[in-house]
Amino acid sequence: MLSNLMQFSQTQVDPLSLIIQVLWFVLIFISMFYGTKLQAWRSQKEIETGLTKLKEWDDECKQILLSNFKKYADKKETDKDLMIKLEDFLTFIAITPVSLDPFGIIPKLDHVIDVRDDRFKEEVALMAPNIIKGSADAQNLENLLEAVMAVDFIYRLVKHYLILGKKSKSYILLMQISMQMSLITSMAKSYYHATKAFSEGSPIGDSLGPLVVGNFVRNVSDNGDIKAREIAKDTIVQEVNFEDRIVYVVRAKGPGGTVGKPGTAIKKLIEEHGDDIARIIMIDAGLKLSGDKRGSIAIGVGAAIGGIGVEKYYIEESSTKKEIPIDALICRESLEDAITTISRSITQSVPNIVEKIKMGIRKRTEKGSKIIVAGIGNTIGIGV
Repeated sequence: MLSNLMQFSQTQVDPLSLIIQVLWFVLIFISMFYGTKLQAWRSQKEIETGLTKLKEWDDECKQILLSNFKKYADKKETDKDLMIKLEDFLTFIAITPVSLDPFGIIPKLDHVIDVRDDRFKEEVALMAPNIIKGSADAQNLENLLEAVMAVDFIYRLVKHYLILGKKSKSYILLMQISMQMSLITSMAKSYYHATKAFSEGSPIGDSLGPLVVGNFVRNVSDNGDIKAREIAKDTIVQEVNFEDRIVYVVRAKGPGGTVGKPGTAIKKLIEEHGDDIARIIMIDAGLKLSGDKRGSIAIGVGAAIGGIGVEKYYIEESSTKKEIPIDALICRESLEDAITTISRSITQSVPNIVEKIKMGIRKRTEKGSKIIVAGIGNTIGIGV
């Protein structure tokens, strides 16, 4: 026993091991009392880094907006005065009607949307007095204005939560925002690239629907000139014959940036032709999952149309009354694909979708029947 104690007393302690043990206890102590503060500081720095990038995109988008409006603005007006007007309008909001009693909500929403669209046209005409009201250039400016509004709103929203998190010292709030910064910046980047596409008047991924039905009309009419009539606001219909069937092709007017009112147009066609309408076929761009191939096609049923839901309601209500089946053809795209210049892989899917429309008409309708084919989407850069 005595010899063991003598051996223990003679054992030397490793200085490095002692230092490591002391540092370990210090780190445990710091993490216990200051861990949340360190995490909050780290989250705050990540948000600030992302906010700096959002600020750069926001400023660049505003410059693109200014340069485009400057072409049609009053020559006597300075860049500073025009920018003040544009920045004032970037915070424009449309307040949705009360929905506590859902009965009658659709007409209210439709009214608010119409008033909003009219207000946009008025403001564009005021800030760009030298532009032709209702022209393709005016519609493209409206689209550009909305894209810049989206980037500006994302920047202001992230800035709001950063300031709120710092003021309230809420590390949970800061962590939630920092963990989503990659998704937020990805969305903002999509709208940032969209401003360039709208400023150039280039077709975007969401233009797929009008592009497909335009291709369908030229294909079945052997590139003949098919008369188009305006059936609803900024929406046209063309009548073509396909294998002893009458096909009413609906789409937004173009080539300006507008989505029209396809729901209202389809409702009017059903009211005009009643039970003669055998089927409705709708083509639209739809968000793809991360693993899906861009430009791949999904086949289904139901009203393939996005938006706030007003136009979709009109389609579903009118088709349900007459028990008209609706087929849907969706081209899978990401958000960035949908709002930026259309990519090659998406345009390559157009002939395939046209053939699927023909196949659907042959298989699911009888000769002598009438069909509605609706191309849903923004017609920027897409003529008749």
